[in-house]
Amino acid sequence: MSTTRFDLVDIFRIIERRRRFIITVTLVALVLGLVLHLVRKKKYEAKAAFFVSNPMYLDRSNIFAGADSRYTDYFGDEDDIDRVIALAESDTVIATIIRNTGYDKASKLSLDNPKERKELKEKFGDALKIKRTEYKMMEVYFTDPDPVMAATVANETVSNIELAYRGFYNSRRAGVFNSINNKVRELDSAINALTDTLSSLRDESGIYDIISPNRQNLVMSKIVGNGKNPGRYIELIQNFESTKDMLVIDRSRYISLQNQYATGTEKDGMKLFHNTTVARPPVDPAGPAWFIVLAACFFLGLFFSIVYLMITTYYREVVQARD
Repeated sequence: MSTTRFDLVDIFRIIERRRRFIITVTLVALVLGLVLHLVRKKKYEAKAAFFVSNPMYLDRSNIFAGADSRYTDYFGDEDDIDRVIALAESDTVIATIIRNTGYDKASKLSLDNPKERKELKEKFGDALKIKRTEYKMMEVYFTDPDPVMAATVANETVSNIELAYRGFYNSRRAGVFNSINNKVRELDSAINALTDTLSSLRDESGIYDIISPNRQNLVMSKIVGNGKNPGRYIELIQNFESTKDMLVIDRSRYISLQNQYATGTEKDGMKLFHNTTVARPPVDPAGPAWFIVLAACFFLGLFFSIVYLMITTYYREVVQARD
């Protein structure tokens, strides 16, 4: 039995002999590619880009304590970028973006319906892409048949991620602020109670001199009172006055801390994102251009037609050799 083989000369002979078939298949591929390119639903991709700032610059230790900022990078590190991506993929942020942009109404799906909500979030997730570059910059891409909607969602995504990211740090400071505020209220109650007590003691004893040992450089003169047991009243007033003075000092320190933790938590306070590219409604649809589609279809049709001829011809040769 003879061995069936192909060499380069045989391949070129087959191509020359079946050139009509190859041309026909290639032309059919070109026509199909062009038709599909024309009839496919056009989608537009909008892009927004930004840098993530280091959140430590909003910390009170850097704002009020005189820390040397030269040792703190202005830009967020890889961990900060990972946190931003995690927030961008959270259900809370996605639902907020969908509601604010009206994407649910445009998609004719509702977030209130469990089945439609799942479909809507999957559709939104497929259209949204968040990438990081080698320069620690983040890029947000959103694809939609409506170019205006694509740009709106891209910008709203950046805005809502920044609010969520900044809100996390603000909530930590707000928790400390509330804790200190509760302590200030307790101190106010204690100070008011001591004030009432001291007022009663001074009225009873007639001693109105300042006799607190907590007050430095205080020159004491002879204390005069108009009641009985002046020594006991002096000791009582001194004890209550020293306690009150310490509480007043603590209260002033807590109020100072409150102001420090409240700084930067304003609604329009310092932002943690620096936008470098604002999304605009794209003009050209996403995807390859028509000439790229035609070139790809041409080479695919040419390649597969030649491969088909080689396989079928070789198979016939093998069958004939066996017979």
